[in-house]
Amino acid sequence: MSNSISADPAQSNSDQTKTSFATRVVLVMLCIYWAALFYGTHTKVPEGLLPGNSDKFIHFWAYAGLAILLMSLSVTRGAHSWLNVLIAWFILAFYGVFDELTQLLVNRNADIFDWVFDVTGAAMGLALVTLTVWYFRTKSRIIQR
Repeated sequence: MSNSISADPAQSNSDQTKTSFATRVVLVMLCIYWAALFYGTHTKVPEGLLPGNSDKFIHFWAYAGLAILLMSLSVTRGAHSWLNVLIAWFILAFYGVFDELTQLLVNRNADIFDWVFDVTGAAMGLALVTLTVWYFRTKSRIIQR
């Protein structure tokens, strides 16, 4: 019998249920976060709320969080590869363009530097998830030996 197939069908079914539950939880978190992010980027920011009227670090951390949730969704489904990371980065980069351009519709400014911080934050979030997965996969291989 192969190592990838569990000898106990009940155990395999239980693992699938846990993964399915984790996937659903992360998906709900991702949807809520993404909707909140969209709302936040399309409402007028009150004057004096941001120090120096710069929201660049907010863009960075908001997209880092979005990237972490997007990749966590992939990881809970058992799919984590460099291709997944690249696809996620392109999704977030294109969404960042969409986000900036649609801000013009609500009398906000589209700013190329906001987008630069968006994609940089997304790259940071993707890197954090990738390093975390790599660490635990490496640790798991060492323990199995």
